[in-house]
Amino acid sequence: MRMLLIANTVFEIGIGCVFLLFPTLLTLDSQLSISLLRVIGCGALSLGTLSFLMLDLTDKKELKPGLIALSIFHSLVALAQIYSFVGSMINTPIIIAHSVFAVLFISVLWQRIR
Repeated sequence: MRMLLIANTVFEIGIGCVFLLFPTLLTLDSQLSISLLRVIGCGALSLGTLSFLMLDLTDKKELKPGLIALSIFHSLVALAQIYSFVGSMINTPIIIAHSVFAVLFISVLWQRIR
């Protein structure tokens, strides 16, 4: 589980920094798009921080809320991207990355709560 949390920390903080500091790398559309990417970047940085803070936790009870939050986040992002895919917008790497994290966090959560 420690490696999963480290991977999630690096992933989320990396994405968060890009979205927050360099949103024009991803879109040149409008100020609204840039503003939304910065907000998403703040959320990613927060989730990366959550993963990092969970590294020191060992008790099942302490880990459960964070594992639930990360499971829900990655599951919903994957579903949202699949929904966008149906609408002809494809983000395959995003779907794959969040699906993998979702499955891994759900399986760790499942093992921890049994």
